[in-house]
Amino acid sequence: MYLRKIYYLLGKELAVVKLPLKLQRQYIFSRTGAESPFLIKGSGIGEDAAVIKLDDSTYLITHTDPITDAVKFAGKLAVQVSSNDIAVKGARPEWSLVTLLLPPDFSENELDEITAEIDQMSKRLGIAIVGGHTEYTEMVERPIISITQIGIKRGKRPVDISLSKPGNELILVNEAAIEGTAVLALDMEDRLLKAGISQRTIEKSKALIDKISIIEDALTAANIGVDAMHDPTEGGVIGAMVEMALASGLEIEADASLINVMKETSEICDALAINPLALLSSGALLVSANSETSTMLRNKLGKRAMTIGRFKRGGIGLTLKVGNKVLNFTEPPADEISKL
Repeated sequence: MYLRKIYYLLGKELAVVKLPLKLQRQYIFSRTGAESPFLIKGSGIGEDAAVIKLDDSTYLITHTDPITDAVKFAGKLAVQVSSNDIAVKGARPEWSLVTLLLPPDFSENELDEITAEIDQMSKRLGIAIVGGHTEYTEMVERPIISITQIGIKRGKRPVDISLSKPGNELILVNEAAIEGTAVLALDMEDRLLKAGISQRTIEKSKALIDKISIIEDALTAANIGVDAMHDPTEGGVIGAMVEMALASGLEIEADASLINVMKETSEICDALAINPLALLSSGALLVSANSETSTMLRNKLGKRAMTIGRFKRGGIGLTLKVGNKVLNFTEPPADEISKL
């Protein structure tokens, strides 16, 4: 009800979307409890994880992320998405706490399935599940999975989204909307078939659910020495670029034609009349680095790494060239999946 009132006041339909920045600044970022001398980085725009200093060369990295948009294979998705937020700080996720809120009619077979997914994906990524909470509640109509990931960064200080510099290149690793493509194929198969999408395209898109992790790419980038990283989630690549610009206090000039989109993603998004650049995009990685470091990263990752823009002084936000148009963003857009 509270969110419905917010969206009524904003003149918007209720959608799956992050709180507007005005409300985040007023009610979230300004209310962070007691001060801690060990906290290096806490709540903020585009901040993927908190950084807590344990000693002069050891940092604890932690982050919580819920899955609310997906139904099928939500367990797999939850583990990968939450662990990405540790990796973009340059740390490997090592432990997790899992909270499951289940509707009252959730069956034992469904419980078996979702916990097996979480267990198997955590083993694959080397993450130990050390605790959490599970309950049935009439407050949800479908399962909500929230995972707190924890990692340790030793040596150099963790990567910081706010440290982009004017002149830095903005590099996109992997394609946009990998996560969104998988979620739509898994949860809207009948609708896609009716829209003319082939079964072959749908099956290839479903398989992307296992391609969401960017841990190894992020650790490679951190070891090379990039300035900042961000993993696109809600609001897609556009939303993540806006957050990187706001966090650094700089303007990003980017070209949409340089952003890689898979053929399957284009087909599905065209059929549903949605924009792949503003669609759930875990599986991609945005990196900010100087020219020399950018060249090293592209050489290391090959064609999967593409320079799509640059950071500059001037305004604060995203200037995106789309064909003959130039679009300006000062706040992340609502995710395209909310239209569906």
